[in-house]
Amino acid sequence: MTRDLARIRDFHAEHHDIIVKPLDGMGGMGVFRVGEDGMNLGAIVETLGEDGRRTLMAQRYIPAIKDGDKRILLIGGVPVPYSLARVPMAGEVRGNLAAGGTGRAQELSVRDREIAEAMAPGLWDQGLLLVGLDVIGDYLTEVNVTSPTCFQEITQQTGFQVAAMFIDALEHAVAAPGV
Repeated sequence: MTRDLARIRDFHAEHHDIIVKPLDGMGGMGVFRVGEDGMNLGAIVETLGEDGRRTLMAQRYIPAIKDGDKRILLIGGVPVPYSLARVPMAGEVRGNLAAGGTGRAQELSVRDREIAEAMAPGLWDQGLLLVGLDVIGDYLTEVNVTSPTCFQEITQQTGFQVAAMFIDALEHAVAAPGV
């Protein structure tokens, strides 16, 4: 995460195939893949970064995006047993539903569960009742605390009552001050 074009250029030189996006973005807006040739990296960073006024995130491109950007929900420090894999449409690297991705609910893999269980205690200790973890392949790519979506899609496709889990966790948090 940086506002510095030189740091992003260095990151690209190390990883060769990267994703650049605004740190405060959502819905896949402003997500760019920059391949090995680095074509348009400067222009992308200048535009997205508003000439250094906006923080950007650079990530190594993970080919497993073809299988989806999995949203794993943590509610009350406990992982929901299903994620929503947001699978990009043809010709895209963005799996976001708002960008045309298709949502596919699936049980957490062993690795998904490891990531969720490693992150949950610290996030819960910070008072975060609802968090969305984004995982591509075996890698945690984002921690979302302002817009952790996918309740409806998981419930519709699996029958698991995500909203009920949230209400139960909220009631428990209110009944147990200091938690």
